[in-house]
Amino acid sequence: MTADAADTDDRLLGGRVVLRQSASGFRVSVDTVLLAAAVELAPGARALDVGCGTGGATLCLASRIADVALLGIDREADMTAGLRANATANSVEDRVTGETVDVAGGVPSHLRGAFDHVFSNPPYLPPGRADTREVDAPRRRATIESVPFDVWLSFMAACCTPKGSVTVIHRADRLEEILAAFEGLNGALRVVPIWPRAGQPARRVIVSARLGVRSPTSLCAGLALHDAAGGYTSAARRLLEDGMALSAVNAAG
Repeated sequence: MTADAADTDDRLLGGRVVLRQSASGFRVSVDTVLLAAAVELAPGARALDVGCGTGGATLCLASRIADVALLGIDREADMTAGLRANATANSVEDRVTGETVDVAGGVPSHLRGAFDHVFSNPPYLPPGRADTREVDAPRRRATIESVPFDVWLSFMAACCTPKGSVTVIHRADRLEEILAAFEGLNGALRVVPIWPRAGQPARRVIVSARLGVRSPTSLCAGLALHDAAGGYTSAARRLLEDGMALSAVNAAG
């Protein structure tokens, strides 16, 4: 992705991550940073971001965990070019790269079974639920499914090593469908609700599973993003600004 007047240089995690992205179309959101915070990786692990865009989640994860190798894939070549440029801008190009891959085309052989963890902020809306009349083409491609969610999740699972893990962030009003898709992954299913404010219904959920591990499902401690005054809660700030892991914030209470 080349520098353009229509691009902006933005900062995540309190300024530790620099991200050049388009000023229009789909842009990185809080969901992106929350997804990265939810991913747990051991030193030396390999992880894959499916539908990476220009690399917001990938780069946030690279900022938090140093000794890991990260690949982002997207069907849009300008997005993966943007990820590679952003990796260079953040001096992590030695362990972060991007590749153009369309989930609808199936799993390339070199990705199959290759990653310890696969994570994604997938398109949130099926075609029938999306009002596209006032949505520009880049945002449509990023927010409206090109394949059903269960196909997207199957792609992710196929890229995992045996007993590898997958994590997604998605709309809470699709939780029933999400859990049905996860059912075939066989274990350690964890659901984290994300509330706009305490006492309000969740709008997002983070769902993860470990393949082939038969452990009970866990409804985990959730996160309220905003306080009564409209600012971020202290827990949300530790994730969004300090770059802490979600598990560490929940353990701290």
